[in-house]
This record gives sequence, C-alpha cells and structure tokens, in this order.
Amino acid sequence: MTHIEYHIDTDGIAFVTWNVADIPVNIMNKTTMDEFFQTMKLAISDKNVVGIVINSAKNDFIAGGDLKWFLNYNNSKEDCFDMFMETHKNMRAIETCGKPVVAAINGLAFGGGCEIALNCHHRIMTDHPKNRIGLVECSIGLFPGAGGTQRYLRLIGIQKTIQYITQSKKLSAKQALKDGLVDALCSPEDDINALAKKWILNQGNTVQPWDVKGFKIPGTPMGVGQISGSTEFFSVSNAMAYKTTHGNKPHIKNALSVIYYGAGCGIEKGLEVEARHFVHTLFSKETKNIIRTGFVFMGEASKGKSKPKGFETQKINTLGIIGAGMMGSGIAYVSAKAGIRVILNDVSHKSSLKGIHYIKKQEDKKLAKGRTTADKITKLLALISPSNSLSDLSECDLVIEAVYENETLKNTITKNTEAVISEAVIYASNTSTIPITQLAKASKKPSQFIGLHFFSPVEKMKLVEVIVGEQTSDKTLAIAMDFVTQIRKIPIVVNDGRGFFTSRVFGKFVNEGIGMLSEGIPPALIENVAKKIGMPVGPLAISDEVNLKLMLLIMNENPNLDAYEKGLKATINTLVNTHQRTGKKEGKGFYDYPLNETKHLWKEWATIFPVNNTFNEEEIGKRLLFSMVIDAYKCLESGVLKEAKDADIGSVLGLGFPIHTGGVLSYIDYIGGEEFEKYSLFLSQKHGKRFELPHSLKKRISTAAGGRVFYAS
Repeated sequence: MTHIEYHIDTDGIAFVTWNVADIPVNIMNKTTMDEFFQTMKLAISDKNVVGIVINSAKNDFIAGGDLKWFLNYNNSKEDCFDMFMETHKNMRAIETCGKPVVAAINGLAFGGGCEIALNCHHRIMTDHPKNRIGLVECSIGLFPGAGGTQRYLRLIGIQKTIQYITQSKKLSAKQALKDGLVDALCSPEDDINALAKKWILNQGNTVQPWDVKGFKIPGTPMGVGQISGSTEFFSVSNAMAYKTTHGNKPHIKNALSVIYYGAGCGIEKGLEVEARHFVHTLFSKETKNIIRTGFVFMGEASKGKSKPKGFETQKINTLGIIGAGMMGSGIAYVSAKAGIRVILNDVSHKSSLKGIHYIKKQEDKKLAKGRTTADKITKLLALISPSNSLSDLSECDLVIEAVYENETLKNTITKNTEAVISEAVIYASNTSTIPITQLAKASKKPSQFIGLHFFSPVEKMKLVEVIVGEQTSDKTLAIAMDFVTQIRKIPIVVNDGRGFFTSRVFGKFVNEGIGMLSEGIPPALIENVAKKIGMPVGPLAISDEVNLKLMLLIMNENPNLDAYEKGLKATINTLVNTHQRTGKKEGKGFYDYPLNETKHLWKEWATIFPVNNTFNEEEIGKRLLFSMVIDAYKCLESGVLKEAKDADIGSVLGLGFPIHTGGVLSYIDYIGGEEFEKYSLFLSQKHGKRFELPHSLKKRISTAAGGRVFYAS
C-alpha cells in the first residue's frame, strides 16, 4: 500500500507527496516514515533530480505522529532510541544532501509534520485563516522528537522556543512568517507547488543556517558550546514550569532540559540529547496516561462511540432552550456555532435578550483579538431568536430545559412545554443533581425524556453527561448523542442517580476539603496541596463558586446523608447562618472578595476551627484524591457508569482531575493496585469508612497483573 507518491517533472523537480491511504489525514508512524525516507533517498541519489518539493495530496500537510502507535509501542528503550537516532540520521541526510528541498505547506502542519517542514531548506505556507503550524506535542504528554526542539531553537531563539513548545503554540501563516518558521506565504488562489519549483530553479539554497560556520542562536551572542548569559533565563523557565505543573508532567521538564542542553552544543549532539529525553518521556506512565485518556478515549467519545447501535445519525435543525441564564445562553451559543437555529426562551422578552447579549459579549471579545469578524457575529446571532412564550418552541426538534435546580419549577415547565411541542420531540433537562427518572414523572412521554448535563462555561467546557432515566429509550439516547457530537462536545453516557457521576464525585472532593478545615487543617494548606496534586482549583475556592447556601439547600433535599455528610452539613450551616458567609457572589465565603482587589482566605478561620498541627501534606493530597477515586469506582460498580474509560474522561474534562494520572480510575493503576489498597486501609482506619474499598475492587486488585487494575498498558 503506497502512502508516499513520487513524481519527477520535465525540469528535474521531484515531488514527494504525502497521501496516507484509507484515512483523511497524513500521519507519521514507522510504516509511513520508512516509505518517506526511502522515497527521499531515491530523489537524492537520482542525478536527474535538481530539487525536491515535499507536499501533500490531502487538505492538510501532515497532522503529526500516530499517537495510537506511540501508546502501543512495546519494544525496548534501547530499540526506541536507535529508531529515533535513525530518524535523525535520515533527516540530516535530507538537509545536507546538496539539493534544495522545499516544504509546500497546505492546511495544518503539526508535530512531526512541522518537524519535516523545518528540515527543509525553504518553507512556503498557504495563507488561509484556518491554516496553522506548530510543535504541539506537549499538549498530549510528549515533546518534539524528530528534531523540532533543536531546529526551533536555531530558528527562533531560546525564549520563543520554550514558550511555543511548552504551550503547544499553533501559529498562523502570517505569525510563522514573522517568526521565521516559514520563508514565504502563498495565497489560497495560487499554486504552492509552482512557487516551490520557482524557488528551487531561481534560488535553491542547500545549506541550513546551523550548518554554517560561526552560526549563533538568534537573539543571543552564543556560538556553539556556549550557554553563558542564558542560565538565569532557564532557571526562571524551570521555576515557572514547576509552578504550573508541580513536577507532575515530566514531558515539560524534559523538553526544557533538551532545549537547555541543545543550546550549548552543535546540531548533531543536540539531536542525540533530544532522542534520549524523548525515549525517557515516551516510556513514562504519565505520558501513556495522557495519550490514552486525552487522545484515544476522548477521540472515541467525541465521535459518539457509546451511541446505541442501529440508529442513523439525526441532525437537529431547530433547538428550543428554556432558561436564558448563563447555562441556557451557553448552550444556545455552542448550538448556533454548529449552525443550529435556536429559540432561546425565558419568562420575559427582556430576560431572553440578556442571554443573547451574553453571547454577543463573548463574540466581541474574539473580535477584539482578531479571532472573528463582524459579519460572522451578525450571522451567528441571526440564528438565535429570543422568546417569552413556550408556544414558540412548537417547531423544535429538541427542547432543553436549563432553569435553576428546583424540582417543582422543572416539573411545571415540563408539563407546560409538552402541551405545545409535537409528540416526536425529545425533551432534555440540564440538571446537575436531580435524578432524571424523578423528573420524568412530570412528563407524559418518559421514554423521550433524558438528561443533558452541560458544564459552565458551556462554550469552554467540552464534556456533556448524557443521563439515561429508567424509561429513556435507546432512540432518545441515540438522538441526544447525535446532538452532543453535532455541537462538537464530548459525551459520556451515565445512568440515573442523585448527582449522576461528576457532581456526585466532585462533591466528595469538596466535602473532604471542608471536612479537613473543620479538623483544624489550615485552609491555605488544603488549597495549595489540592493544586500541588494537579487539581486546577482548591475545594474551598470551588465551594465559594458553587455557593455555600446552594450546597446547604442541596444537602437538605438529600434524605440519605451519612454521618460524615451530616457533620459537613452542620459545618456549612454554621458558616451560612451564624457567620453569613455564603460564597463569592456575596463577597464572602471561605475567601473574602474585596472590590477591585485579589481574593484572599478569610483570616478568622482559626477562631472557629483551632489549628491542628499534626497534619501531613501527602495525607491531605491522598484524602482529596482517594475520596473521588473510591466513589467513582462505586459509580462503576453500581452501573451509574458503563465503562471505566467514561469515568476517566468525565473526571478529566468535568472535574479537572489530574490528566497525568489518566483520570479518576486510571489513578489506581498510576500508583499501583496494591499501594492504593494499602493506603486506603490507612485512611479508613484513621478517617472513617468512606475510605474503605468495596469487596469487588479488592478482588480486582488482588487478581491484577503488574498492579494495573483497569488497563493493560
């Protein structure tokens, strides 16, 4: 099967064209790279070839490495190192071949695709608004391994190399030209291959800048073997990286090391350093976890792999949304961006217009940054119609209720809406806590009633929990899944239960933080340890965002609180009703929120909860994580979740669970089954039954191979 096409024209220009068979994009793996290098050797050795153009027959140049291939790589580290050194040898053979080589970059050129372009003597990129180029490997737990760190360094200097690589920067054609990553732009109307050929015939340089004697890294006085004057900059970069990652993401640390050592040596030695660090990174458990959950699992979920079989894809043309608050407006926003006509309903015309104003405000921010146009905003807003009458929803294909968490209100809206919509319409509730089966009792067609739990802010959060009630039909589920993928969100299917999956599990994290505060553990320590273990925000700060008064109301509606939860309820009740501390919205909760000042923890906590100096940082971190992990397993065991990977996807996207662990159930594999059981026993003996492991989990751990309870690799 051919993946690389080869053609020589009458002027002796060889066109090496990437056209990987059977898939929509060009990807790099051992098969395609071997074929590419063999084709390049053929062109280099042919005396009739005067220059080479590397291009693509697809809409994009090269999308990068095949991550599934990386994930399943099972040869030794030594073999892997040899393979990457052979790659470097072949890449160097191209740039030192004595013939001009041009990259004709159309569409996207990411990761390895960008590295192949950097390897060429001249790079031309089509200047289209959607086209991007960049080394984006850090976003999936790796860093550039085909020479990208060393060639970026020698093209754009130390500072931009660190910034662009660690932040996985995707550059527009104009920005790439400005930075010197590409040499020329091509308008979409022009023939990029003709421009590449013209450069070869008229200029045809065959030497890379770093192969010229006396070469210095841009922006520095440094020659080969010198790093003086830049040590302080690298120290600051390391400190900033640690502040962000807390040492949990070795690929960032390794990328910085490669850039540092590469700045002090020649290109050949720099490539060897890159290969060694890349292999070390590829074999790390953190990288495997990030690739598996962040790419493979999420990629499958985004395509609706959990959709019931036997149902054709159904597009939603007109969507009705009841409630124009932040959630309803956000759902309207992402739906309109997907080309769906939206009826945004609220109790008054003024209220529904507020939702549209919210959407316009978000788009105006993009306009100010040059990320959209006034015409596009006008067309987007034209898809959203304000409404103050439920009768306006009569022509909708799908209706989503997105009012606040009040069961009586939701039930009334369900009855009133079903009176005006057609029998075939699916009705969904954007509830975060109330069981769908319970809400469906107000519906005259419970088989067409489903939960769609979006996360705030909707326009940024990718996850949607699709919640199935006891009577929800497979057809309803299939249509709901189609809608979620249509608006480019990632769905996980969750069976019914109070709090479903994400709200229930995240509640354990919040509860544990509040519980530790009542034990006398300093609040600053609780918050800082939460961030240190990889959570994006501490449990006390998120409680203020949710609102303590609302948390108390939800607890009051739950008749099944255990003894620990009843103690938490008493603590929150004291804060809300005795000290009038309810949350961020009111300006005081666990934190104080002074006007025009940075928030800070309330300074009087020690007067309510005297400080207990026997705390241990590792124990605090483990309590926060174990509380979520154990409850997530109970969700799997009870059937709330169908598969472990749904827990991992949901926890990373919905809860901010540290992705380097792979997610809330992968965490058990991350630290090892036996170690997890051992520490849970310690926690349960010291802090209570909530840390005891279910018998079925103990059994899984005892029979697990190599400590991996859920995934083989």
